[in-house]
Formats: sequence, C-alpha cells, structure tokens
Amino acid sequence: MKNMVLAVICMLFFSAVVSAQECGPSCPVCSGSTDGSLLAPKSMLASFISIPGGEEETGVLNMRFGILPRLDAGIGYTVEAEKYVWNARIQAVTEGDIMPGIILGTGSVRTGKSDQSLYLHFTKSWEFSEDFALRATAGIASLIPEHDKLFGLGGLTTSIYEKYSPFVSYDGINFHEGIAWIPLDWITVSAMLIESEEPAISVGIKYSFGETAESE
Repeated sequence: MKNMVLAVICMLFFSAVVSAQECGPSCPVCSGSTDGSLLAPKSMLASFISIPGGEEETGVLNMRFGILPRLDAGIGYTVEAEKYVWNARIQAVTEGDIMPGIILGTGSVRTGKSDQSLYLHFTKSWEFSEDFALRATAGIASLIPEHDKLFGLGGLTTSIYEKYSPFVSYDGINFHEGIAWIPLDWITVSAMLIESEEPAISVGIKYSFGETAESE
C-alpha cells in the first residue's frame, strides 16, 4: 500500500500537477515528523500541500531526500508561478541540553509564495513527558538574490503522543497555524490556515530505501 501511494505521488510530481507551498524549514508538514528533524539518510519525503483559495500560489509539490546524517535536500514545483524551488538543510550544530540546534538552508520559507531564500534557524526542544514535547524555532532569512534584505522567521510546535502536532509558524510577513497528524511513521496529514485565513491541506509520504540512520 505504501509503495503504491508513493508511486502515485511521484507520478503527480513529474507531471507538475496542482500542489502547494511549504510551511517553513522545520515544521511537521515539510519534515514528516513532529519534531521537525532532518530526514535520515536513505529516506525520502514527498509532500503535497493544496491551497484552493490561494491568491498568489495554489500549490507546490515538494520532494526531499535524506543524503547524509546532517544533510537533506530536494526540489519543489510551484503551480501558479511555474517555478522550481530547490531546498537543502544542513544541521550545522546538534541541539544539546543548553545549546540550541542550528540549521542552515535554502528553500521557500514564505507559505503560499514561490520564493527562493537562504536561512539560518535556531531550534530548541523540551520534552516534558513521553506524551508531550515543545519545540521552538527562530531565525533569519533573505531572498535570493536580495541578500541585503533580512527578515525574521519563527515557529512553535507541540508534540502530543508523538502523533499530533499543533503548530504556528511566522515567515517574516504572516502567521500560519495548523495541526499535523502522523497516524503511521510514513504518513503525515496536516490542515493549515494560510495567513490565518485561507484553508490548506497537506499530505506527506515518507519512504525508506533500506536501513536508515537517525539524524545526529
């Protein structure tokens, strides 16, 4: 069943059909996990987010691959703008008891848009129990090639029973709220409000090409 669903999504991607935009560099939608971590090596995530009422962009389909323990990368296609957006994330610093994790990356960080940006993200998680955790992110980004114009990024994600993740993200202009549901390890279903107004829905399918190593 998983292989069949993945094959259908891949066919849709290469046919460039309607899809939609990421919600941020480390949110559950584009990470496929409640903690927003990078993909493990030899794994892949295909995410499909649709914004039916989007004014600037109705969708983007994103494919991301785990390449190394601290590196994942991929490509997205924006429908209305008809652009390809490259994405890559490097775990420059692993999160410690006090030290936050640091992620460097490029991709689209403005939900519902087709920007190509560079960003620096700080992440910190707190696990209060086996059933409840909290993750905060903050950072800066710049549009390519307008590197002299910086804007802030932020996000807050909760993990409930490792399956439910209410979240809010800020892309430098607007807030976007949502909830992600991870019923199985390989699928993420999310509902969002783009700019706190436009409903959007996302489905992410994760696939492993053999044994994977957890991100460091």
